[in-house]
Amino acid sequence: MEILEKVENQARTQPHHIALTFNAQHMTYAELENDMKIKSTLFWSIPKHSFVGLVIQNPQTTISLYLALLKRDCVPCVFDYRWTKEQINNLVEKYGIPYLMYEDHHLIHTKANNDKLDFNEDLLHIGFTSGTTGIPKAYYRGEKSWVKSFIENEQLFERAIGTIIAPGPLSHSLSLYACIYALYTGRAFIGQQYFDAENIMKNIQGRLDNIACFLVPTMIQACLSTQICIKGNHYILSTGDKLTLYHRQRVNTFFPNSDLIEFFGTSEASFISYNFNNSAPSESVGKLFQSVKMNVDQPDELGIGVLKIQSELAFSGYVEEGICYYTWIETGDFAFYDNNGYLYLRGRKHDRMIIGGRNVYPSEIENSAQQLHIFDEVIVINETHSKFGEIAVLLYTGDEEVTYKYFKSLMMQRLARYQIPSKIFKVKRMLYTQSGKIARSHMKQYYLKGEL
Repeated sequence: MEILEKVENQARTQPHHIALTFNAQHMTYAELENDMKIKSTLFWSIPKHSFVGLVIQNPQTTISLYLALLKRDCVPCVFDYRWTKEQINNLVEKYGIPYLMYEDHHLIHTKANNDKLDFNEDLLHIGFTSGTTGIPKAYYRGEKSWVKSFIENEQLFERAIGTIIAPGPLSHSLSLYACIYALYTGRAFIGQQYFDAENIMKNIQGRLDNIACFLVPTMIQACLSTQICIKGNHYILSTGDKLTLYHRQRVNTFFPNSDLIEFFGTSEASFISYNFNNSAPSESVGKLFQSVKMNVDQPDELGIGVLKIQSELAFSGYVEEGICYYTWIETGDFAFYDNNGYLYLRGRKHDRMIIGGRNVYPSEIENSAQQLHIFDEVIVINETHSKFGEIAVLLYTGDEEVTYKYFKSLMMQRLARYQIPSKIFKVKRMLYTQSGKIARSHMKQYYLKGEL
């Protein structure tokens, strides 16, 4: 594979250059190639093109085994080591993954029926979506789509980048992508086994080269709360959710010479759109990447419909549906785009509310509420109502108690009356998914049970 060729070439041309750093443990490109070769012997007993689930806590070991499997013409399936044994067994049975490897490097033959799994030469790995409910959905990721994504990424950088940082778990596609991207381009990669915002900020502060840092908004908020100011010329890449105006301003304060790139994407679709240094309107997620085509399906009178995309950057299909390329992918988001080509999201398909017969989109309310600068975090959920069918409820965190009367008076200037939440409720803290997003369904569940 091209990615393996690149890593092996880095080992020849810059053997002593740091390839991986996790928790202050460094591995050079020469050491990585040697470790990859040694670990590939662990898989000699299994047939080529086998699918192997990696349930590994140590991230450096995960990457070595990932590359070793590719070298053996096998397919890594990156599990989250925090999943329970029952969750892992359910995934093995559902998708027919025939082998598992844990931290002790003992290869387990699951004897699962793997008739559902397809193989082709482009196949890089099987990933899993990080849903808040139900069993994670397995999907194929091809090498060509990521190589194309690397090219798109490079075009965003106007300055040379020496190091890439992504402190999230490798089972989350963002961090795995950033790591393979760094190795493909011969850069140093810095990751973390457990997220530590202060360590990340000091790491950036101590580097002499320019850095590209891939983070989700909750991580950015934690980094900003350290109050450490970074004077270097770096790139902060944010994805997973939209940054509030307040936090975008704080990025400018604590990274005064850096560029902020917010991008919208999914595990399956990869990059979809980007907003470079707040050049897009405040509620927009920016303009489409060059390789992406979009379609808004069944738009309403405001032009809002279900977003579908077609892209060279996208995955190769869900495991249950088989390998496929360049098909239209329904993202599950309501969206519209304006005459200037800017894309706007209006929330997830299953989050839309119908209040008094009108469509109401939580993200539109959340964006407006954040612009009031009286809340730290907000989320809008629905509650059933005898007269209107359902009503919107805004949950928020912050230092101050906000009265509903005051909140309503401010929102009347920004939204139509039917869009304004009928209740607001202060919570001590939000709950998050493993990928760092607010866990909307869990927050709603606890609210309705009266457990907040």
